[in-house]
Amino acid sequence: MTENQPEPTVVVNTDQPVEKKSGWGPFGRGNNQPDHEIERITIRSYPKIIFLYPSVIFAFIAAIFSSADWGSPDNWGLAFMIVLACNFFVLAFDFPRTASLTLFFSIIAIVLAAILLNERAEFLPALADKTGNLKPTANDTFYWMYAIITALIIGVVWVIHRFIDYYEVLSNEIIHHHGILGGIERLPAPGVRLEKDITDVFEYLLLRSGRLIITPAGESRAIVMDNVPNINHVEDGVKAILGVTEVSFRQRDATLR
Repeated sequence: MTENQPEPTVVVNTDQPVEKKSGWGPFGRGNNQPDHEIERITIRSYPKIIFLYPSVIFAFIAAIFSSADWGSPDNWGLAFMIVLACNFFVLAFDFPRTASLTLFFSIIAIVLAAILLNERAEFLPALADKTGNLKPTANDTFYWMYAIITALIIGVVWVIHRFIDYYEVLSNEIIHHHGILGGIERLPAPGVRLEKDITDVFEYLLLRSGRLIITPAGESRAIVMDNVPNINHVEDGVKAILGVTEVSFRQRDATLR
C-alpha cells in the first residue's frame, strides 16, 4: 500500500474471538485473559525520553568495567558515543518503513568497513588520520552520573504515566486519569473510532510502541496518545472490550505487525 492511497477501514466482528498475546514489559502489559474476563484496559502514553534506555544500560556497563579498570578508556568512550549518537538519532528522526531501517544499518556498515580497511591499507589517508585521532575518554564517574541521572528522569516519567496520567477503556466509557489530586475526565466509549499508527521503526523495535488515536462518538476532539508501548496488545484489548467498532489502520509497514 502506498502512502497516497486512502486508509483502509475494517469492521471488527466480535462473533469471532479476538486474538490476543500476553507479555509483560516495564511500560505495560499485554492481555492474557479470555475475552469474557476482560473488563478494562489501561493505556499509557510516554514521552520520547524513555527511548534513551539503551544508552543508560550501556553507561552502567561502561561504569562498572571502567571502575574495575577493564578495557581501554578510549574504547569505552568511543563505544559510548556511538551508542548515544544512535539513541539521539532515534529521538530526532522518524523512520516509518523497514526500508529506512535497512538504509540506516547499511550506512553504519559502510562507515565501519571503511574505518577497518583504512587500518589495513589506508586507501583513504585523510579518513585514517581523522579516525585515528578519535579517542574520546571519560572516567567511571561520568558514566555513573549519566546513567543515574537519566535513569532517575526516566523513573519519574514512568511513575507519572503509570499512576497519575493514563487512560482506562471500559465497555461504556473512556476515563482519563490526570493530576496528583486524582482528576478524572469521562468520555463515551460506544461508537469510537480507533486508529493505530506505527510512526517509527526504531521506536517500535525498542518498545513495540506506536501512536493510538481514539475519537469518541459525537466528539470533535480526538485523543492522541504517542509512544504507547505494546501497541498491538493494546489495540487487541480495546477492540475486545468495545465490541463492534470502526477501526482505521494507519500502520506504515505491514511487516511490523
